[in-house]
Amino acid sequence: MLADPTTQALIAADGWFAVITGGLGLVCGGVAWFIARRWMLPVLLGLCAGGVLAAFLTLWIGSSVTIGAVTVEAAVAANAAPGVSIVPGALELTAKGVLVCWPLLAVGFFALLEGMHGYRESPLRQPYGIEPGGIEPGGPHTGVWR
Repeated sequence: MLADPTTQALIAADGWFAVITGGLGLVCGGVAWFIARRWMLPVLLGLCAGGVLAAFLTLWIGSSVTIGAVTVEAAVAANAAPGVSIVPGALELTAKGVLVCWPLLAVGFFALLEGMHGYRESPLRQPYGIEPGGIEPGGPHTGVWR
């Protein structure tokens, strides 16, 4: 049990986890889109599954490896007195929802890039009534817009 449950250290740990895994998800989504031109669906599914596995691997590494001495003040559960003991160890992830940052941003950025590319290549971008090349149908075919 934490001595100070309103500590900002727990929120900061969750925030940094979300920022780091979200940034890596954006990088993975961009790289996957540039590489995967022929196999979009398998790459997208692999990006999602790989993002989930990478988020859990990041959680495991972050929970087991501590670079500096991180201490968290904890209240002694057996003693109702305000005695406090120091428990060294890594910060834990309290908001489990941030585990979806990596796969969500990776797949979302992949979809954004594919949507922008699809819109750019779409024949629907042409103005209504104008054929590709700027020629009006049924007009004198001068190639000039009217």
